[in-house]
Amino acid sequence: KESSLAVRSVEWLRTGKQVLSAGDDGLLRLWSLSHAAASQAEKALLTLRGHGDAVRSLVLWQSSANDKNESVPWNSLAMSGSYDHTIRVWNLDDIPEDGDDEQERCLSVLSHGEPVEALLLMPNEDVSSPPWLISAGGHTLKVWNPLTGACVAKVPTQHSKTITSLVAMKRTVGNNNQEVWRILTAGLDGLVRIHSWNATDGKLSHVHGVKLTQPVTSLAVGEKNDRLVIGTTTGHVLVRQRGPSISASKRKREPKAGTYSYFTRGTNVVPDVGDYVALQERKKKLKSFDLALKQFRYGDALDEALDTRQPQAVVAVLEELGKRRGLTIALSNRDEESLEPILSFTVRYIARPQFSSLLIGVAHKLCDAYGGVTGQSETIDELFDKLRTRVREECRVQRSLLRLVGQLDGIITAAEIESVND
Repeated sequence: KESSLAVRSVEWLRTGKQVLSAGDDGLLRLWSLSHAAASQAEKALLTLRGHGDAVRSLVLWQSSANDKNESVPWNSLAMSGSYDHTIRVWNLDDIPEDGDDEQERCLSVLSHGEPVEALLLMPNEDVSSPPWLISAGGHTLKVWNPLTGACVAKVPTQHSKTITSLVAMKRTVGNNNQEVWRILTAGLDGLVRIHSWNATDGKLSHVHGVKLTQPVTSLAVGEKNDRLVIGTTTGHVLVRQRGPSISASKRKREPKAGTYSYFTRGTNVVPDVGDYVALQERKKKLKSFDLALKQFRYGDALDEALDTRQPQAVVAVLEELGKRRGLTIALSNRDEESLEPILSFTVRYIARPQFSSLLIGVAHKLCDAYGGVTGQSETIDELFDKLRTRVREECRVQRSLLRLVGQLDGIITAAEIESVND
């Protein structure tokens, strides 16, 4: 007892006669359940002090004579995670029965950087090395070497709220039924994230996740690793079970001809090594103006191309209309609102060398079709005036260039004659 504050985590020691507890008072207490200590049941055998805030999680690492690890000089270690943003590693060896213990038992202090909500110990693939310690706090997971205090990996999970629970699960993957570890995290955002685990270098990577409607406070895994129990803040307990193999439920007999199953047979077959796979290309989705051209709606095709504001697309549609002899149809019977975009495009790009040969013909057709209705719209009249000004300016520039070319030809010819005479 010794404290009226909540106890958040309890762990059994290997002997089965001692219990380690931690809670909101920030202290770790070791309790003895032996008959000799029955008279002192209300007094802790050992009290470990050091945390400055509530302790939320507690894990134990204990070795036996058979699996003694030479790299770890201790037989029993405790790791505690607290709201003071730290993780402390404690030595639980050689605890006196009378509880009179003055030695310093805190071996190292690890800084998670955020309030620690959960801890998890994972075995190391290298038997001569200590186990991995995974801590969860905030939106982050960290992987530690608990003895050296080195942070091996920092994993920014895809949680949007605090991670509240951390659990490990074994899964069977691949055709050879290889067993791998998966690390599951759950948080107040209602998400359960599943991560792959590499026991060699202590690396974590996100695999996939599950979205729930309620915030999650705790997780537990069944003994056969086929069931996942989820506790929520609303008081509900959700149980998810791994379903049977899909291949085991497939029908063995051939489907009847003409049925949907017969039509879709072979879609789930996995090719073997050496098989030739014929890839079926998906049908390319047509642009809106391509679809209008396919339906012979020439005016709509030109309007759709103009809406893209891409000169290459507009010119491509104009060229296609010219090949189909549908350019006159696309430019005719337009009101002020539908005539303005094509006229503005012609004014803007008629002087561009790559577009001029096509747009000169478009300008001729526009003048022929709408030259007789000038004076009815100020906007259209203004655009025709701009077109005339742009054409006139371009003609002046072209004449200047032709004169320059003529002068250059005369100079080059005179130079060639002089070099021949010399």
